[in-house]
Amino acid sequence: MSQHDKTMELPSMAYRSWFLLIMTLVSASVVAERYMMVVLVEPIRRDLDLSDTQIALVKDLAIALVYILAVIPLSRVADRWSKRKMVAIAAAVWSVAMLICGKAQSVGMLILGRAGIGLGEGAFTPPSQSWIADLFPVSQRATALAIFLLGASAGQFIGPSFGGWAAAEYGWQQALIFGAIPGFILAPIVYFTLRDVPLGLADGHHRQPPALLPFWATVKQIWSIPTFPPLIFAAGLNALLTLGLIGWAPAFMERTHGMPAREVGPQLGLFLMIGSAVGHTLGGPLADSLGRRSLRWYVSIMLISGLLATLIAVVALNGPKEWALPLFGLNLMIGGMSAAPLLAVVAGLPPAQSRSTAVAMLMVAINVIGLGAVPVFVGWLSDLLRPEFGEESLRMAMQAVLLVCIPSTILSWIASKHVVADFAKVGITSAGDGGTRPAAMH
Repeated sequence: MSQHDKTMELPSMAYRSWFLLIMTLVSASVVAERYMMVVLVEPIRRDLDLSDTQIALVKDLAIALVYILAVIPLSRVADRWSKRKMVAIAAAVWSVAMLICGKAQSVGMLILGRAGIGLGEGAFTPPSQSWIADLFPVSQRATALAIFLLGASAGQFIGPSFGGWAAAEYGWQQALIFGAIPGFILAPIVYFTLRDVPLGLADGHHRQPPALLPFWATVKQIWSIPTFPPLIFAAGLNALLTLGLIGWAPAFMERTHGMPAREVGPQLGLFLMIGSAVGHTLGGPLADSLGRRSLRWYVSIMLISGLLATLIAVVALNGPKEWALPLFGLNLMIGGMSAAPLLAVVAGLPPAQSRSTAVAMLMVAINVIGLGAVPVFVGWLSDLLRPEFGEESLRMAMQAVLLVCIPSTILSWIASKHVVADFAKVGITSAGDGGTRPAAMH
């Protein structure tokens, strides 16, 4: 029996509350596993005798490369297959990958494990967002998505906090093995207690959704929207100014301020959780309020947040030790405020049958630029500067990449010049018209 032949009634609120709780925990699990390694950089580097370039390949690029290769084709699979099975398999995949990392004795094995985390995350992102939309009508969807985003915020706290403590008590390898446990618990819970529903159920769709275009036709359709190209590249650069920079924060704190991972982990995790939760919570309502005046604000918020995040990062890297960790949290909060407006544009401009692909393309840009290539460049530049600056080379490299705020600002401004006209083409002239509420970003 296909999805579209099943009952058309929404499940009970009790079931949907359980569903949302489990999905939020799954999101927290994968984000915690990704971020755990940021506090393990120094012990891994010392034990395996790795350079900063090699650490960046392990920490960032291995996940990003596999993620970008997987997320778009898997977003297409998510619209055709069982979301329940896909999410359960994804959780199992990234948990096995964590075990591989925990058993690693070489940089190659670490890269293999981190690549597995990228594959699992790429399989989780597309179905998680559309599954929530299938189960919660518009009147409840914003609240449901806000709760779901809290999972990522919690993961940003749990990963560094637990990782720093476990590494100090048991070593970095055992810490990574412990980190695999939640996914192994959640995978069968997803598989046996959640269920698939017809696409668009919460929106009252009782017919087969529009047929998907061929992949390259879909890409061409999305890329022809004038707002889209500059917006996507600006989003990737802005991700570097927040998430990409924070990936090096624990190593920076240890080298520049002599603060060990055990101390950095809980404090950084707490500030990241608070910053992420507040930023995501405020960004959507702020964009909706300003969007009633002009839809251009949905892009302008990203432009402003990029500039502010850069200024905060400069102070964090050059100010006293006591300011650094709170400022990294503030940096993530300011950057997080642009997430909901950004997704409102990316999900609002393309045709309905192309939106999953559009969101996947956004995530590719963020992972390629902000979480992949440029963090590796930071590691390479740090290695290059080490003979002259010693332990301060990482701080110098982190400061150098903040110059990407210049092209990011220019691209955001270009996108803002087109967005009002592009929204008008799909019949939206203000935030009050509907359709511009964002889908969640993992």
